[in-house]
Amino acid sequence: MLERTVEKEILDWLEKPTGALLVSGARQVGKTFTIRACLKKTECSYLEINLIDHPELVPVMEQTTSVDDLIINLSTVYNYSFESGKTVVFIDEVQEVKDILTRIKFWVDDGRFRYILSGSLLGIELKSLRSAPVGYLREVVMHPMDFEEFLSASGVREKVVEYIHGCYTERRPVSDLVHEKMMMHFRRYLVVGGMPAAVQEYANSGDISRVTTIQQGILEMYKLDFTKYERQEKKLKLIAIFSQVPAQLLKQNRRFNYSDLQKGLRF
Repeated sequence: MLERTVEKEILDWLEKPTGALLVSGARQVGKTFTIRACLKKTECSYLEINLIDHPELVPVMEQTTSVDDLIINLSTVYNYSFESGKTVVFIDEVQEVKDILTRIKFWVDDGRFRYILSGSLLGIELKSLRSAPVGYLREVVMHPMDFEEFLSASGVREKVVEYIHGCYTERRPVSDLVHEKMMMHFRRYLVVGGMPAAVQEYANSGDISRVTTIQQGILEMYKLDFTKYERQEKKLKLIAIFSQVPAQLLKQNRRFNYSDLQKGLRF
């Protein structure tokens, strides 16, 4: 299993929950996997609801206003027995139900269950889901794997990372051997990136061609994601803009030139 630094924040909340917890972030950064791992690690009794994999649940959740509604509706769908004071309700892809975060205040006040939510950062921003009452919702933003997490996935021992941290804080150089090894890992990190699926494949096989296939799949998924929030006539332009980003970054003017996509096209 890939170790993620955000786990500590999720585990801290599970140990001493205050309000609901929202884990947001871009698609494919490992939100669902990490939350599920933390729930299993703490042996919580939990019910997981994924609103993308099961779109038929979206209208069910839209009609769920009270905790009593939640119990009746989800017990019917999942044949699950809620335990007051123990059950954690995990709602994945929460952006699919626009008003759900505004209901969190009332669900938390009820006190019978705990709520952990995750959602696409893009969907949350575009659907203005951050209007939940302050004090009832704690948000943790999850990012792709950083270099330190990549080192852990690559089998670099924690003592080596601690040694590098010590050198940094004490302003002394690392040994030549460690420097060479870290630069090797850093160059690989630049190629593999920080998306967990790509890192896991690299850790398992070391096959960069298979890593590239995974990266391409993620890019295609991103195209589907950001175009589903826009009107039909703009989708092709969005895809064209996205596809042009690497080539445009190579230019020295550091500006995106829309006329390269279509003559006369402006911002």
